[in-house]
Amino acid sequence: MSTRLSRLARRDLEDIRRYTLDTWGREQWAKYYQWLVRAFEGIMANPDRGRDRSLFAAGMRSVKYGRHVIFFARIQAADNNPVILRIVHQRRNMPALVYFEDLDG
Repeated sequence: MSTRLSRLARRDLEDIRRYTLDTWGREQWAKYYQWLVRAFEGIMANPDRGRDRSLFAAGMRSVKYGRHVIFFARIQAADNNPVILRIVHQRRNMPALVYFEDLDG
């Protein structure tokens, strides 16, 4: 099963890439990206793991990875497979995402 990312998750990943390259360089980005891919694979293999985030959206879950929180959910339009919805820095105000951004991607 391949990893599916929402439009917003792809944007988050690009923002993380840009920041990491600018701050720590290409080698660190390559390492962090490989670790993120492993986290995504873990979610795809076991989509019922992680913290329940149903208060944000029905069926949503999250796992912490490094300094980021990966939000995901099984999506009916994706044949009930997990989709990465957002990749958010841990310092971000998580409840505010519900009101100011589309977590459903």
